[in-house]
Amino acid sequence: MCSCVRSSRALSPALLPRLLRPQTGVMLADRSLKTSSQCLAVGGDSALSPLPSQARVVICGGGIVGTSVAYHLAKLGWTDVVLLEQGRLGAGTTRLCAGIVSMAKPISIECQMANYSISLYQQLEEETGIKTGYVKTGSVCLAQNQDRFISLKRLASRLRVLGINCNIIKPKEVAKLHPLVNIHDLVGALHLPSDAVVSSPDVNHALAVAAAGQGVQILERTSVQQVVVEKGHVMAVETDRGSIECEYFVNCAGQWAYELGQASEVKVSVPLHGCEHFYLLTKPLQEQLSPNAPVVIDMDGRLYARPWQGGLLSGGFEKNPKPIFTEGRNQLEIQNMQEDWDHFEPMLSALLRRMPSLESAEIHQLVNCPESFTPDMRCLMGETPGVSGYYVLAGMNSSGLAFAGGAGKYLAEWMTYGYPTANVWPLDIKRFGNLQSSRTFLRHRVMEVMPLLFELKVPRWDFQTGRQLRTSPLYDRLDTQGARWMEKHGFERPKYFVPPGKDLLSLDQSKTFYKPDWFDIVGAEVKCSKEAVCVIDMSSFTKFELTSTGDQALELLQYLCANDLDVPVGHIVHTGMLNERGGYENDCSVVRLSKNSFFIISPTDQQVHCWAWIKKHMPSDPHLHLEDVSWKYTALNLIGPRAMDVLAELSYVSMTPDHFPSMFCKVKDYCCSNTLHSRAPCLPGLCVPSPWRRGAPHPHHP
Repeated sequence: MCSCVRSSRALSPALLPRLLRPQTGVMLADRSLKTSSQCLAVGGDSALSPLPSQARVVICGGGIVGTSVAYHLAKLGWTDVVLLEQGRLGAGTTRLCAGIVSMAKPISIECQMANYSISLYQQLEEETGIKTGYVKTGSVCLAQNQDRFISLKRLASRLRVLGINCNIIKPKEVAKLHPLVNIHDLVGALHLPSDAVVSSPDVNHALAVAAAGQGVQILERTSVQQVVVEKGHVMAVETDRGSIECEYFVNCAGQWAYELGQASEVKVSVPLHGCEHFYLLTKPLQEQLSPNAPVVIDMDGRLYARPWQGGLLSGGFEKNPKPIFTEGRNQLEIQNMQEDWDHFEPMLSALLRRMPSLESAEIHQLVNCPESFTPDMRCLMGETPGVSGYYVLAGMNSSGLAFAGGAGKYLAEWMTYGYPTANVWPLDIKRFGNLQSSRTFLRHRVMEVMPLLFELKVPRWDFQTGRQLRTSPLYDRLDTQGARWMEKHGFERPKYFVPPGKDLLSLDQSKTFYKPDWFDIVGAEVKCSKEAVCVIDMSSFTKFELTSTGDQALELLQYLCANDLDVPVGHIVHTGMLNERGGYENDCSVVRLSKNSFFIISPTDQQVHCWAWIKKHMPSDPHLHLEDVSWKYTALNLIGPRAMDVLAELSYVSMTPDHFPSMFCKVKDYCCSNTLHSRAPCLPGLCVPSPWRRGAPHPHHP
């Protein structure tokens, strides 16, 4: 009996015959998943090449992401680029990639990246003469129920807007496209004719050869130890073979990206965590599967499958993933990940339900491939907020091959022009702060993230793990009043309040694309705010104080903001902080507290981005000071026609427009508390100095 059966618990009689195989090794012996030196070396023994003393850019990571960045920088004219790899090129996760490049992604920028990757991998064969294993197979995404079918229709609408060819098809058409698929429980599917499969090591090799041909220096067996930072800027990279002075550093270290960020002199937060990811390889089937057969993505069954050397490659995203490397990792551990047939059994059962004819197939190997996942299922891209010149491209959530081409292109554009040619805001690493980078938080969150990749996600769903990182002082009081919570940038915010007698559990589990159970509850809250008065806890909003001894604070804001900030003391200005192209970098309200002091209020999830944007443009002036005071203030927003009446009762002073004009701010006493009170149209509010709840740490910026 094969080793995988001996090492697992007793399997059911129905499953046991399928796990029997001859006593063979476990090497991946095919060209689409090979690790030969032909794939991994650009030329000769590059580790013996001398280490340059300086470079303009140093890239850490020789997987498909790092080589893509190097390739695209070279394409854009960068000539002094060095790529460092601690082992051999493509010997990490790239070596074990399933090879699927699909555009069936949840957000538009991911669809765009995958679309570009498909074109690039096809073009590389002509550019380098190296076969990338590109086969235009197409893919079919299956729907077992109406809600999934609706989600596929929504995806199809987004893809068509991007110019991507796709079709909603019936189950009978699925059977025509793929002979093995059991269609008895399907209600429909999405067909993407342009999806493809490739050999990831070969693509990696082709990218490296093309980059080296344009002057990129690639050094294997060279380990980055830390990044040297001076005055907030990248200055050099220290390796086990010496130092390289540089202007830019790109962290494409994949599984090691988090540790590399923490190893630098100035710690850089790269919030990702590893999980084990399994896929199965079969031997050639009795009736060999055509290499052009479409990739099958059955999200309700939590599995995917693609042709592989006359047989099948199939994996999935299980409900109970296995996080790994919480305490760190090394190359040997990653190269020796073990089979776990007990863990894979549910996915194997799902595969056999979808493709019953595989009952007699012989198994070649069960592959355990470590993958890195981020807290929100989106990759990490861009310049870090704390260190100028330090860029990150990592955390691909098991889509590294699909994203690498496009992500490498956009990051190279970002470094070259200061911005990419596509909207990568959803991927910007500055969407996270330090609180979302603790190993405990990441370990718990990725156990939810990995199953969610194939979970049905309806509008306004929320993560359930890693909650209550930041809460308002009013959290307990609002919770006892029936608040149902959502999370924004780690901060708990009420979604709505459940009236007495309502079933809280059923409301929380109300998942639909149609009118939700809580619709009428929210409607009543809106009616109250329109006809009477309501109070909203807005403590989660970002709050900064910008001060100076002279006019420096005003001059900085006049440069950053679209509207005129040179207003009388006490006035409020709603404005945007714009970039040089006229695009919004931040939406904020600015209160002029004194001649040289300004109070800035921004949305919750722009905390790190806004801080980084202001700091990036602040002159080096000891008399100009920016402080994040988000944790110092509780913010309440009174809204409705009777809001001013409530404030008048609390303060015992007149709140008429003559005494308190619109778009104005005053410091007043309310209920024995000294507060900052602003009055915008229909939005009178209070900022009350208050200790942060439960002793939560200040949400420092990385």
